[in-house]
Amino acid sequence: MAKGKLLLGVLIGGAAAVYGTLKLTGTTKEELIRAAQSKVNRFREQNDLEGADWEQELKDRVYDSAVDLKNKVLESKNEFLNAATDSFRDSTDELKDELDEENDVFVNGNESYEAPTEVFMPHTHPDETKTE
Repeated sequence: MAKGKLLLGVLIGGAAAVYGTLKLTGTTKEELIRAAQSKVNRFREQNDLEGADWEQELKDRVYDSAVDLKNKVLESKNEFLNAATDSFRDSTDELKDELDEENDVFVNGNESYEAPTEVFMPHTHPDETKTE
């Protein structure tokens, strides 16, 4: 219902605009028709639209242009998503490497175990003698 009222309003408004333009400028209906036809003919010449089926050719061109534009947008979207995915993977790999470096425990079997300091656990070596 709302679409019907909108369409009716647009038609009445357009008709009023055309009527007002015709009355204010003194332009006749035939002059407007000729001007529109000359603009259509100039457009056809500029775009090489010749023959009786020029309207269908124009529709085909518009459709082909729309398809090309859609494909370009989809390619750009895929390139952007791939770049974003690669960047995200690189960032997470760097973060994983940093975290792995912090958590790495290196054990050198050639060195002897050194016990904790006296604060936590007093230690004595067998070669030390207690002196009191």
